[in-house]
Amino acid sequence: MRREKKSRRGRKKVAIKILKEINEKDEKGDYIVVYDFGKRIPTEFYKGIEYLKEETKDDGIIINRWQKSVYYTNSKQIALAIKSLAEHYHAKVLVLRISEVL
Repeated sequence: MRREKKSRRGRKKVAIKILKEINEKDEKGDYIVVYDFGKRIPTEFYKGIEYLKEETKDDGIIINRWQKSVYYTNSKQIALAIKSLAEHYHAKVLVLRISEVL
């Protein structure tokens, strides 16, 4: 039981550490993060996303899952944090900024 608690703290620590390490100036806009884990998506990745949501909930930041391997956000820093989190769990990742919606 102790080991499970320790890993929970570790997941939160990874997501928050990644967010704090983003050195890019935040730019509001529309960003899509597309990732591929190859096999199955680790549950730790989704829990890390939940920690990011929790950490930024009062800042007007949107983090929405559009499909199994696609997230939308209105923050460049969060898009880069999701990218780093996915790469931490060995995914291939692409971040796109939407310039026009038709």
